[in-house]
Amino acid sequence: MKKVVTLIFCLVVAVSCIHRSEKIDKTKIAEDYISALDNSDYNKVADMFLDSIRFNEMEYIRTFTREGYRDLIQWDSVFQPSYKVLEMKEAGEELHLKVSKTCDRIMFLQGEPFISREVIKFKEGAIYSVDVVEYVDFNDSLWSANRENLVLWIDEHHPELNGFIYDQTKKGAVNYLKAMDLYRNRKDSILEHSNSNK
Repeated sequence: MKKVVTLIFCLVVAVSCIHRSEKIDKTKIAEDYISALDNSDYNKVADMFLDSIRFNEMEYIRTFTREGYRDLIQWDSVFQPSYKVLEMKEAGEELHLKVSKTCDRIMFLQGEPFISREVIKFKEGAIYSVDVVEYVDFNDSLWSANRENLVLWIDEHHPELNGFIYDQTKKGAVNYLKAMDLYRNRKDSILEHSNSNK
């Protein structure tokens, strides 16, 4: 009986020591996550999540299957994004980050990097969800005006690209880039620019 009690005690101590050593390094996971986003590495990003990929953006709650998330990463990668962690702070079981993102689309619509405050929640040693809780520098009126001007001009001059703004697939992103390029190089902008120099 003494041997059984001693054995059980040793097992309990061993298991509690193992459990303590399994404490996850949230900072390392977050850095790896941002690095994987920066490299548009779908497999690495998807493998960091517990199961489904959850992104909550203010009041919008989005849960992706791995295949659905692959489409979003492919869409995002076309714009050649660059992600940077500006701040990182551990708060209990969560990690609070300030993240900067820049890409062709953001620079076209806003003219400067997009900065957000995000909370990464963990469960069972993996990312459970990423919550965007604040847009730090989002210029809604400029973004909306540039987006509307682009969509209206494309509707009128290149209707074959209609719908690009809602198509979050790789093909949709390629069409989005074409639309931005056509809009930037449109003849009326060249005429406006030359008339303003007179």
